[in-house]
Amino acid sequence: MENVNSVGMVYDIPNQNVSYAKKAATDFEWAKTTCNAYIGRSTFTSNNWKTWLKKLYDYANGNIRIEDYKLITEPLGVPLEGDWADVQNFPIIKSKIDLLRSEYSKRPKKDMVYVINDDVVTEKTEALNNEIYNNLESLFLEKVNQQGIETGVEAEQPELPEKVKETFDSTYMDKRAMLGQNAIDYIKVQQRMSEKFDLEFFHWLVTGEVYSLRGVEHKEPTYEVVNPLDIDYDKDPDLQFVEDGDWVVRRKLMHPSGVIDMFYDDLTKEEITEIDTLAVIGAGFTFNTLQDKQWSRLVEVIHVCWKSRKQIGIVDFIDEYGEMQSLEVDELYTATPEQTLKKYWVNEVWETYRIGTNMFKRMRPLPNQRGSLDNLSKCKLPYNGRTMSNINSASISLTSLGVPYQVLYNATFHRLKLAMSKMKDDMALIDINWKPINWSMDKWLEYADRVSMLFVDYSKDSVRMNATHQTRLQLASQTINMYTELLTFIKQEWDEVCGITRQREGQISSSETVGGVERAVLQSSLITETYFSLFEDFRKRDLEAMIDYSKIAWIEGKKASFVMPDTAKMVYLDVNGEDYCEMEIGIAVSNSSKEQERANAIKQLAQPMMQNGMQASAIADILDSETIAEAKTKLKAAERKLQEYNQVVAEQEQTHEKQIEDMRINSMKNQQQMILEQIDRKGYWDLRKAELTALGMDEGDDSLDIMGQAKLAFENQKLNIESNLKNKEINANLQNDRERQTHEKDMKEKDASIKREEMKSKERIARSKPKTK
Repeated sequence: MENVNSVGMVYDIPNQNVSYAKKAATDFEWAKTTCNAYIGRSTFTSNNWKTWLKKLYDYANGNIRIEDYKLITEPLGVPLEGDWADVQNFPIIKSKIDLLRSEYSKRPKKDMVYVINDDVVTEKTEALNNEIYNNLESLFLEKVNQQGIETGVEAEQPELPEKVKETFDSTYMDKRAMLGQNAIDYIKVQQRMSEKFDLEFFHWLVTGEVYSLRGVEHKEPTYEVVNPLDIDYDKDPDLQFVEDGDWVVRRKLMHPSGVIDMFYDDLTKEEITEIDTLAVIGAGFTFNTLQDKQWSRLVEVIHVCWKSRKQIGIVDFIDEYGEMQSLEVDELYTATPEQTLKKYWVNEVWETYRIGTNMFKRMRPLPNQRGSLDNLSKCKLPYNGRTMSNINSASISLTSLGVPYQVLYNATFHRLKLAMSKMKDDMALIDINWKPINWSMDKWLEYADRVSMLFVDYSKDSVRMNATHQTRLQLASQTINMYTELLTFIKQEWDEVCGITRQREGQISSSETVGGVERAVLQSSLITETYFSLFEDFRKRDLEAMIDYSKIAWIEGKKASFVMPDTAKMVYLDVNGEDYCEMEIGIAVSNSSKEQERANAIKQLAQPMMQNGMQASAIADILDSETIAEAKTKLKAAERKLQEYNQVVAEQEQTHEKQIEDMRINSMKNQQQMILEQIDRKGYWDLRKAELTALGMDEGDDSLDIMGQAKLAFENQKLNIESNLKNKEINANLQNDRERQTHEKDMKEKDASIKREEMKSKERIARSKPKTK
């Protein structure tokens, strides 16, 4: 007997271990039956869970559901006083969702691509050997040039091999990994995946579920967000992701034009007319949660994907070189006597679209199968998704945790409004007998208002008066304070449950210490980290799938250019289809919370680094890094440049000091030479005087004139020598002054250049900040 659901749909699944010929027989009747069976098994016809998910979206968006308040408004089965139909929403859930979405948008999302091919170590070793070989060659040429041997090559001062290896290890990246990085960046930009991930994170916070569709269209990998209300699936209890499940059903409501756009190459004229007829009749079945909406001219399109089986063969044969080879063949292959054939049943993903209730399209094996080289039977569904916490229980979400608090908060606020509507000022209760007999009530009250006094006659005849009876009536009761305190209590309890405290939202009282606030924020972050980490695992799976689908889409190669949205940098993509398909690529998603903490620590060190001489442009480049690894690489490069700059400055100062010392030594030598010349001159003229005396010249002769002339010549020679020495000293001082002025000018120009770079960096940072409205 066939199993039939509540709407009369058969959900017995046909045998999947049949040949393709039997599957395609009678216009793919096997595929149609399988499609209807999985639709019958889905929750679209018994949608209690989908109804609950729809309510969660109402709670997140602040829509009031009156049935949630009957326990308060009708405790005895009859309505209480007050009009409860005007209950308003005072959101305490939405602010938490908005906070986490904002934090997610600011978290680092630099996904690092790495190569997992077997030859990745060999490629790195060869690249390192080439770097060291080139370095040793430069060292050799530099030594040869120092010995004065003409090599014809101008060799620069090379680094030591140890330094080359250190730099290589910190900056090396496999060329294939660079290609894969450019590929995933292009896909993220082309498919606007950042926006789609943000929308998926919203679904994740509201329902605790997130789903996506990956595939290939028009030779491009595609990515689509799937609404949790429109999907159902089945997977093993130990599996976390939908792509590893057994089947998935997705339901869409589309206008006829959208259906025709999607299946234009598969539809006949009669089928297009039938689609227009379905648009008038309406969808085959609807959600209870959607019945109150006007679904005008919408057609129901259901996409079913499941894992069927196909038969393959493994042929073992000996090739022309005498070596044993293995080859995969299809189920129709017939082996020759020299070959050994083994057949296996393996999984294969099939898909079928059902339009309305009886129109089926694209009944086929999924064109783009994601398999595994290690397991021929392993394949993945095109849909992916996961739930937040469904281990041995129903799944929960941030919004579902807040529903009881939101209902109680709205109910309390409504009671507060009712109490405020009844509130009056305090009233005095005064005995009417106090009024004088011959006064009217207006005159008595006017007199009391003017003089602020009332005269009472307790001895009035025939009137019994009680002096202690007067009191005060307080219509503004303590109920108002009670409700406000209750609202505060509800909000505090909700903060504790969701893990987002007021300190994390920036609500800090003046009595709190800095350490206490930091601990509260840290504890709150630890509680909510699960929302981010589980979603990051899902995102990593989807990025890996997009890389796999890009290998299928770009089998013939791909050339493109795109601009990175964060850095505005132009990137060029040039993919060789054959080489790209042979790459095995993995994607590493770093711990975003730790990345953010380290990035903040580096930002705090920016000012000290600038004070120590690091250029502002280098600091701005470091702050633009999206990962701590990238920041460390840039920081090491900036430190290396700063060390080189300091070394050049030190060498210049050393050279300048040496020049000054040489000039001082030369000046001393000139002075010594002058003294020696003076001594030589004095000895020369003493010798001439002795000679003249020996010739018999006395005081009466012209010897005095001769000696006077000699003395005058000696004095002139002395003055010339002293003048030359002074000129040399003046020239040396002028040269020193010129060199010092030149050095000071160079240092001022360098300081001005650093300040200009700092101003440009500040302008870029200011332009990158969002403008406040």
